[in-house]
Amino acid sequence: MIPRYRKLLVTTDLSPLGNAAIPHAYAMLAERGGTVILCHVTEVHGPPNPLYAHYSPWSALSGQERAELRQTLLRSLEALVPEQARKAGVVTTEVRVVETPLTVHEAICQEARELDVDLIVMASHGHSGIVRLLLGSVAEHVLRSADRPVLIVRNRG
Repeated sequence: MIPRYRKLLVTTDLSPLGNAAIPHAYAMLAERGGTVILCHVTEVHGPPNPLYAHYSPWSALSGQERAELRQTLLRSLEALVPEQARKAGVVTTEVRVVETPLTVHEAICQEARELDVDLIVMASHGHSGIVRLLLGSVAEHVLRSADRPVLIVRNRG
């Protein structure tokens, strides 16, 4: 059986390289239609543990500041919808900002399950060597953890 993709979860960190997968998702649905869910995941940590120093910009924000930042992020995601896709009107777009105590890759996999998407689409920054070893790769972790297909768009920029 040939899979039919109708609902895609596209994740981005809102960087130019992270946004590279977005046009690919719309291209996959351009003729048949479907839904693209543009998603940005932000890790939110609870109160700092005095034994472990870490900083979470979200935890330092007031409720109103968080709401304003969330609205800004949602508008940023909306702005990433390709103009050609807007005009064609074949693909529906949903935007989501996920605040989570989970790691980014765990949250992406959880969102994919909860939203019952057919495919996860994401860009890879293409880090290698010591950078990849030290930072890890969200794309690699999603690829290993997801319970559904994952399309990785490699950036060479």
